[in-house]
Amino acid sequence: MTETPSPAAFTVFGEYLRYLRRRARLTQRELGAAVGYSEAHIARLEGGQRMPDPAVVRAQFIEALGLKDDPEAAQQLIRLAESAREIRHVLKAGAGKGPPTNLRTQLTSFVGRAEEIAEVKRLLGETRLLTLTGPGGVGKTRLAVQVASEVLPLYPDGVWVVPLASVQDGARVPHAVAAAIGLPAQDVVTVESLRDRLVDGRVMIVLDTCEHLIGACATLAVRLVQTCPNLTVLATSREPLNVPGEVIWQVPPMRCDEAMQLFVERARAVRPEFTLDANDEALLVQVCQQLDGLPLAIELAAARLRVLSLEQIAARLDDRFGLLTGGNRLAPPKQQTLRTMMDWSYDLLSAAERALLRRLAIFPADWTLEMAEAVCAWEPEGEATTPVILRREDVLDLLTQLVNKSLVTVDERSGQPRYNLSNTIRQYAHEKLVEAGEFDAVYRRYLAYLPLMPPREAPANAAPRRARRKRSSQSPALHTA
Repeated sequence: MTETPSPAAFTVFGEYLRYLRRRARLTQRELGAAVGYSEAHIARLEGGQRMPDPAVVRAQFIEALGLKDDPEAAQQLIRLAESAREIRHVLKAGAGKGPPTNLRTQLTSFVGRAEEIAEVKRLLGETRLLTLTGPGGVGKTRLAVQVASEVLPLYPDGVWVVPLASVQDGARVPHAVAAAIGLPAQDVVTVESLRDRLVDGRVMIVLDTCEHLIGACATLAVRLVQTCPNLTVLATSREPLNVPGEVIWQVPPMRCDEAMQLFVERARAVRPEFTLDANDEALLVQVCQQLDGLPLAIELAAARLRVLSLEQIAARLDDRFGLLTGGNRLAPPKQQTLRTMMDWSYDLLSAAERALLRRLAIFPADWTLEMAEAVCAWEPEGEATTPVILRREDVLDLLTQLVNKSLVTVDERSGQPRYNLSNTIRQYAHEKLVEAGEFDAVYRRYLAYLPLMPPREAPANAAPRRARRKRSSQSPALHTA
């Protein structure tokens, strides 16, 4: 049973208004009619594109939302309305009076994540070096930018986002920071020149997309935090910086209700008349679960409603890498399709890490370290395509690296750690297993190990299904439990 969130868990007026409206079982049109606003006005309030009027909230919204008998919720809604107005006043109160920043207005609404925002804000109150980790597409960047925009008044000397996705050389990381904070262009940027600019101010820097420059980002972040006592660094990366003083927080997938809301909002951008009936809701739950609650995948799926029905989208998820393409042209290349997102992570792995990841796709469900050692590590024995050699003693370190890089998840609830791949990563890894010519060898080892597995770990059907993708039609496809 889903636990009812506390009013204090919400920190943004629009998000709380949306929650309360849905709790009251009102559509945007119905709420608008009750308070004297248009449906579009309510939508803009919920999406953060319009500022609330606290007086109207007190006089109209409290009664319309049924909050007269819920004073805690009513007071929180009023407080958030007043807070939104105060922040807007700070940002607009005359030239040069607001905190300097390069944050840009987002062109799409920020959906859900109230609990995550609250937790990241809490952690920022306790540390000056916080890294948001998680798999590609989980929404690390958008969450970091949203948090940065909400805490902007706390950093009077500036909040600066440093986009690193297009930076290919670690030596250029200081140059990217210098450009973001407004230093003049120069051939050489030193830590000292950055420190001189930042040392006296209360500043936040968001180092966004660090995973391909992890060493350079780690070194720079530590040196700046050590020498600038009022500087906070918020980093996003698929793996931790792994430095002293760092607090690591893993961004979770979207909860199902939020994922459904995101799908509907993005769907209406391409099909304004889109609505859900009871049958569609059940189908959309399935789609969001199959897409692992990844915002990027859900947005790409919603865009397909231009030409496909929801039922057709659900039926084609076995070919998700062919289906989920055509993303935002202005986004970094790694965020334009589901495949390029996965390629970005895979290409950053060592040859041994890639070999283990693709071989782990043979497991239809979770597995133990011992299972991975038995099935995925071996010396070549004359196969047509010689596999990468993995020794049993290497598997633990390699598996640890895949966990650190947000590609493998760990579940310790049963006492013994068990590992798993998300649906998206498993499908991608299986394709790579076939492409590497290793499927037959790994599958033979998997079948040989089956009798040794505890009953709950044996798959319901050991025989692999035929691949649905044309490109893999000559090779066995990923089987599922």
